[in-house]
Amino acid sequence: MSHDPLRPTQPHPGRRRTDDASELERLKREIALRDDVLSLAAHELRNPLHALALHLALARSTAQAGNAAEAAERIRRAELTLRRYSERVTVLMELLASPGATYPLARQRIDVPALVASLVDSLEQEGRSRGIAVRVVFDEATFGPMRAVDPVAFEQVVDNLLLNAFKHSSASDVTIRLSSGGHAWSVQVEDNGRGIALADQKTVFEKFAVAAHSSRGAGTGLGLWIVTRLVQAMDGEVTLQSAPGTGCVFTVRIPEADDMSTHR
Repeated sequence: MSHDPLRPTQPHPGRRRTDDASELERLKREIALRDDVLSLAAHELRNPLHALALHLALARSTAQAGNAAEAAERIRRAELTLRRYSERVTVLMELLASPGATYPLARQRIDVPALVASLVDSLEQEGRSRGIAVRVVFDEATFGPMRAVDPVAFEQVVDNLLLNAFKHSSASDVTIRLSSGGHAWSVQVEDNGRGIALADQKTVFEKFAVAAHSSRGAGTGLGLWIVTRLVQAMDGEVTLQSAPGTGCVFTVRIPEADDMSTHR
């Protein structure tokens, strides 16, 4: 019997199953990406609350004591913290609106030491409330301050490494070191805490992972995972050196770049 050209051709059952499986995998990837961004947004919304509460409580107490200048300074720091997190969440909301999109890096030539110092200043009270002193170390003769980097992403990386040390290391001192060499520059966050066992080091960067070394509650297990994702977006790498009783050194290496364009 001849084939009727007007009759619609039925897809082959095997081909239909293959197409369905491919579509299912695509949907799974989109859902996984959306879950990642939701996790990022939840973490970034949660992080500033404690810092803001500290700044505002101190502003209130100093204002009640009649020290208007110090109260104004505390309010300034609270405003700076709020602005920073607002910028981060805005980027994350853009990612939520575009499933499958990568982190929209917008490199600018910025003064990296000044940005790090400003971030440390805004987190000073957070560290002090936990008995932790923070210092920034770099050699002005060898580390040229201006770097082409996304300031929001870089700030998130340093912020999460600092808060990780604050919350989980049982440290009394945290040092941020800036250095450059070859075709890359680096930022190290070093603490003098209890350190991390090798078995935990293998999983500490995974999503929702909280190493057994943590002494300050379970946390969300997202901070170091966020660091990894952002550093990868900047074509860099993050490594950890540690052993029990020796503290931790987290090192982020970022390639030197003159490209000032948005990277997607």
